Amino acid sequence: MPDFLLTINVKPGREDVALETLTEIERMSRQDEGCVTFVWLRHHDDPLRFTLFEQWQTQEHLDHHLSRIIPRWQQFEPELAGEPVSQQVQPVADARMERLAGA
Repeated sequence: MPDFLLTINVKPGREDVALETLTEIERMSRQDEGCVTFVWLRHHDDPLRFTLFEQWQTQEHLDHHLSRIIPRWQQFEPELAGEPVSQQVQPVADARMERLAGA
């Protein structure tokens, strides 16, 4: 199951645009087939920083989602301050199961 964190920073004064756009992207993404979790989080200590936690049933589901959402994301990109940072993650319980199974 593909699981990712994506952290972005938006330009000062663009917080309202970010809140609107990320809410829209979240709503659209949750409707995509294979979406397990898709939630944008705003950092309390830095209101210009947002982190996405997303989980997909399969890589194919993620690929389909990306092909659908990229045009909307590209419209939003000028609001970003710097490059997004993507990290593949894994729930601890899944990692433990793999370890116990010898994977």
